[in-house]
Amino acid sequence: MYKKKYGKMTLGAWLNSELAQSNCIVTVVFGIVMAVAGILVRIWVGSPYRSLLELGINEISPPAWVMTILWTLIFFINGCAAGSVISCRIGGCESEKYKGCFYFVLLTGLELLWYPTLIGSQLVFLSVLESIFILCLSIVVTILFYRVSKLAGMLFLLHDIWLIYMLIMNFAVLIHS
Repeated sequence: MYKKKYGKMTLGAWLNSELAQSNCIVTVVFGIVMAVAGILVRIWVGSPYRSLLELGINEISPPAWVMTILWTLIFFINGCAAGSVISCRIGGCESEKYKGCFYFVLLTGLELLWYPTLIGSQLVFLSVLESIFILCLSIVVTILFYRVSKLAGMLFLLHDIWLIYMLIMNFAVLIHS
């Protein structure tokens, strides 16, 4: 409607139309739940300082407090994207919505296991394999989420960039060890 009446849609109008398609409360609640899950895994496994020193990657990784903030922020963004898709009110995209949510749950479980695999157990090769699978699965989730909500898909693109960095770091650990 906006596009037909005024021509080109502004970023604010597009964002308002995307946000109007989903329940913002559900979106934020999912983001908070995911952030808390990420924090709990970090607390359960412990501080990465000792493991980073033992693995020899403390030179190539940012400080642990920066990684903690990024880890929590990425999980919050992922939760918001999933909440946006789950609460999406548009018809006609139900199969992508449910497939995307199924793969999202699988992706989240694998991501929550990645940190204990690398930092807790120091299983470097398994961590690299897990990172590759997580990145592939995340690309699938990004595509499915984008079909439901362009905003959710774009939020997941941030996650894909983060995963590429994590994969590079995993390969550096594998080469170094």
